Amino acid sequence: MADNGKLYPLFDLEYAKEMARLCACADYILPNITEACFMTGYEYKEKYDRSYIDGLLAALKKICPSSAVILTGVSYKEDKTGVVVYKDDEYRYYEHKKISQGCHGTGDVYASAFTGALLRGKSAYESAVIAADYTVMCIEKTQGDSEHTYGVKFELAIPELVKMVYGE
Repeated sequence: MADNGKLYPLFDLEYAKEMARLCACADYILPNITEACFMTGYEYKEKYDRSYIDGLLAALKKICPSSAVILTGVSYKEDKTGVVVYKDDEYRYYEHKKISQGCHGTGDVYASAFTGALLRGKSAYESAVIAADYTVMCIEKTQGDSEHTYGVKFELAIPELVKMVYGE
């Protein structure tokens, strides 16, 4: 619904408000920082520290008190990014390499991999790590292909995802 401090063209603040209402009923929510800011009214910042993320997590927990929060796109270093898993008042951060060129659909790829891993019995943190690593693989497999102009080539990384989920 949003990224880089802006809503996608087809979405508005009313949509973000309704998304927050829906998330209040969820067991797990997986917003990126921009989406979390629009849902909570929290100020969006390009540069931040751990205390900013803690405040954003608190704002999310206010509207989604029983949800585990998986906050994506959390970057404390310029060349790294990661995901925060905040569940049962425990904060865990997984950092991975940051790929400067983004691709459409990575949030959907991430959410799908996370859900699949979770349903196969992985913990929220394990699922978040698997989803992050899989999404990075998908982006890497897409880069450099001038014929592929939209989205990521998630299909090429499915064998690696299966190994991560089933353990091989």
